[in-house]
Amino acid sequence: MSDGINPDSLPEFSMPANLMNQIYEFSGSSEENKGFILIFADQSGTPQIISQSCSAVIDMGLRKAAEDYLEECSMLTRPDINPGE
Repeated sequence: MSDGINPDSLPEFSMPANLMNQIYEFSGSSEENKGFILIFADQSGTPQIISQSCSAVIDMGLRKAAEDYLEECSMLTRPDINPGE
C-alpha cells in the first residue's frame, strides 16, 4: 500500500461498545422491545455474533427471526428437486 500501512500487522479489531449501544438504542420503540443480533466477519474472516436484548422474550423472537431467515436462505441455495412430492 502506498501509505505504508501493512494490513497483516493491524491490531485485532473489536466492535466499539459505543456503536453497539447506539444500535441497541435505535432498536425497538420502547424499553420493552429493544434488541438486535449482529453477524459479521472480522478481519480474519471469522464469523462474529453480537446480540443484546432487553428481555428473554425479545431474545427468543430475534433468534426465531434469524432462524427463519437462515432457513429461507438455505432453501434458495438448495431448491427441492421434487417439489410435487
